[in-house]
Order: sequence, then C-alpha cells, then structure tokens
Amino acid sequence: MNYTKYFGLITRDNGALNLPIEQFQRLMNIVHIEGVILGLNKAKNTYKDTELFYRYDTLIFKQNMKLTELTGNLEPKELIKEMYQIS
Repeated sequence: MNYTKYFGLITRDNGALNLPIEQFQRLMNIVHIEGVILGLNKAKNTYKDTELFYRYDTLIFKQNMKLTELTGNLEPKELIKEMYQIS
C-alpha cells in the first residue's frame, strides 16, 4: 500500500489532487490494485503452514505486474510528478 498511503497523505495535507481525468483514473487504478494485492495476501496468510499457502501466488504476481505497468516502479513522489508533467 506504498502508493495508496502516499496519495492519502498528499491529499490530507494539500487537499484534492488537481489531475486530468486520465491521470486521476490511473491513480484510482493504482489504489484499487494495491487493495486487491492486500486482500490476496490476507487470504493467502489464512493458509499459513498448509500446502495451500501458495495458491494465491499467481494471482498476486499478475496484480503486481499490473501495478508495475501503471507505476513504472517509480517512487510515489516521482510518480505524482510524472502525473502532473503529463497533464
């Protein structure tokens, strides 16, 4: 939830982000995917110490790939700068 926490802090400190629609949608997709990954990891941990522990790994990997596509593995601060530069 690295990006989500950063976006939340920025919004709390500076108010709503004034991003173009495409970049706002990108931001919301990042937040959503991080939530999905968190949920999958919680579900995975319910199977700790069983043979089913790794059953969610493929799904988690796919979501991480989507997150990488959206963020380019940039640090949250750099990602926000890029979003504003694109606009």
